[in-house]
Amino acid sequence: MLLKLSMQIVILCGGHGSRLGQLSKNIPKSLLKVNGIPFMKYLIDSLIPFNPSSIHLCLGKFSEQILTFLENENYDLPISFSIENENNLLGTGGALKHCLDYLNDNFIVQYGDTILDLDYLDLYHYHLKEKKEMTLSILPKSLSNETPNVLCCHDESGDLKCIYDKNNLKNTGNFIDYGAIVFKKKVFMNDLPSKFDLSIIQSSLSQDAKSSFYVINKKYIEIGSINSFYKAAKELKNV
Repeated sequence: MLLKLSMQIVILCGGHGSRLGQLSKNIPKSLLKVNGIPFMKYLIDSLIPFNPSSIHLCLGKFSEQILTFLENENYDLPISFSIENENNLLGTGGALKHCLDYLNDNFIVQYGDTILDLDYLDLYHYHLKEKKEMTLSILPKSLSNETPNVLCCHDESGDLKCIYDKNNLKNTGNFIDYGAIVFKKKVFMNDLPSKFDLSIIQSSLSQDAKSSFYVINKKYIEIGSINSFYKAAKELKNV
């Protein structure tokens, strides 16, 4: 039986949403209404069944709208937030370094434009058991239209060995980053720039064998582009 642990989930939702064009011109993409409901409500509601100890939001563009949403929803769990200057966004990695004071020693991070179909508690326990600095959830290439960025194979003992590389595995990779990553907080306490992409950390930790990998075989819902936004509307219609 799994023990109840303090599981914090951090949501990155401060970007510009540029791929959505006019849809996100005056609103953060995480608040875009899908079938009349803000996407963030779908997202947070999908997390609640796993009883996270807290949620932290990394905000930037249109942060005041998200704060108003949270105030109106009045969720019955601790939700904190950090806000970046929307004219000088720090990147996905910089956003986590920026909110160090809010982070637990281990935390799950995911993106605010995605709903994932996974057992967060099982992922979190797996990370703690493996005792690595990062655990990256990954999805087989066959279950996604995204460009692969992870290459995995089994070693002689049957263990799964993987390398993450955002730019150089387009033709050889066999998995994609599923979108939920568990980190040890100490990773972001090192000498890092204030502005950087999370993929730099993902690549470094995987190549230094400081990462474990958690395989998912279920698809996700996301609204990062115009096409995926309208696809999400169909997938969430009966939710």
